[in-house]
Amino acid sequence: MAKRLTKRERLLRTIAGRPADRPAVALWRHFFVEEISRAGLVEAMVRWQKTFDWDFLKVNPRACYHVQDWGNQYEFSGNEHVKPSLVRSAVHTADDFRHLDLLDATGEGDGRPAPVLADHLGAVGDLRKALGPDVPMLMTVFTPMSIAADLAGGPQDLAGLVREDATMVHVGLRTITDTFARFARQCIEAGADGIFLATTHTATTTNFTTEQYEEFGRPYDLEILDAASAAPLNLLHVCKSHAMVRLLADYPAAMLNWDMCDPTNPPMREVAPLAPKKALVGGLDRFLFPRKDACGTLLAQIEEARREMGDRPFVVGSTCTLETTSDPEVVMAVREAVEK
Repeated sequence: MAKRLTKRERLLRTIAGRPADRPAVALWRHFFVEEISRAGLVEAMVRWQKTFDWDFLKVNPRACYHVQDWGNQYEFSGNEHVKPSLVRSAVHTADDFRHLDLLDATGEGDGRPAPVLADHLGAVGDLRKALGPDVPMLMTVFTPMSIAADLAGGPQDLAGLVREDATMVHVGLRTITDTFARFARQCIEAGADGIFLATTHTATTTNFTTEQYEEFGRPYDLEILDAASAAPLNLLHVCKSHAMVRLLADYPAAMLNWDMCDPTNPPMREVAPLAPKKALVGGLDRFLFPRKDACGTLLAQIEEARREMGDRPFVVGSTCTLETTSDPEVVMAVREAVEK
């Protein structure tokens, strides 16, 4: 193909299974110091995008943005390699879910004003202005069950509350879903081309059974995706080891990403038939990026993934968020490899 495509054209062609001028590629990471503020987050994301020229920008928001407005408290280390640490969670008993308020990032709806969500919604608009119209952008939104787990202190804490009073957990999930369905729509309106829906530590059999996820996860996840359905580039990320990616492969999203390098998870060739209309994103082991000697291995992983996928829609990406210690030269070597 002689014509040089725009990022948007390349990504949409890839998802549709049509020929493109080269493979699409995107990697993402946190900037724990900068992302504490709206301006810092925007600056870090713009720098990351302009340095490596990704085919889409996955906005990595403040690591705890989704639970602060409900009262979770964190200590920020000031260290670029240390994420915020939980000081106090908002939910301690199942009945505490009853008291969650509906939140609204604009302060104009029927929900309680939410300054942290407002900052992040504002950042989406700032990024769209800074990046211009050509750079596809996905805003990270966590699944309601993932948010409930963080509000409770962790996935095992949520599992305990499910045993304590499943009805009250559903009450909390209802409020969380209503809040973030609205937030997802607002992010699309502010300029995002889709959401990056992340399950974190809930859609894994390490913490929950598939039956529990079908009850406490799937119906609420689908509401979030439905709220963002007007966007063309929604991506589902199924996190961690023992990931329930086979169970979630039928979700209505344009792209699917999981840790296919983890031996407890299925490889791409097994998931591809379960997600025939999705572009699979990945192939690169995120734990290799901090190693200066890993360039050869990572480039071999790109070629292996492309052979494995054949003519199936495929985007070069990582198995999850890159480590903050990732070597910029290694990242650049991956970025440059797709141009060849």
